[in-house]
Amino acid sequence: MAPATLVDMRTLAWSVVIPAVLLLPALASADERSLSAQDVEAKLKPMSAQIESCYVDRTSEVHGAGHLDLVLTVSRHGILENLAVKTPGLAPKLAKQIDGCIRETIAQVSFPAKRVTTTATVPYFFQRTAAPNAGPQLSCWSSTGCHSK
Repeated sequence: MAPATLVDMRTLAWSVVIPAVLLLPALASADERSLSAQDVEAKLKPMSAQIESCYVDRTSEVHGAGHLDLVLTVSRHGILENLAVKTPGLAPKLAKQIDGCIRETIAQVSFPAKRVTTTATVPYFFQRTAAPNAGPQLSCWSSTGCHSK
């Protein structure tokens, strides 16, 4: 019988869900005059891991944390004019740290030029879960199989 080895697994897992980008174009219908949800998502997707890290790394000890909204105002020239980072339920000091990290992460983002200004709300939901059977687990590999006595 082969010796047992220890498989290290995380005891807690974070998952992120970005259900939709909510767009509120200034006096425009959902046509080519304003940014689409796909336009916004395409520009933020490459930095989504950093955005997640800005939030998750700072809230690992906070119970009930899990909601982040980025409210972007993009000029018709594609320039990010305003960014509001909303972190409901977090202490102001912690919210300020997350805000600074996210601003640094998306400082250089630019969007396609459109005919009107667009305001987009990008919601992030993080869920901290205790994964079933997580933690160190004994395992074994043997060509004849592993048997317990």
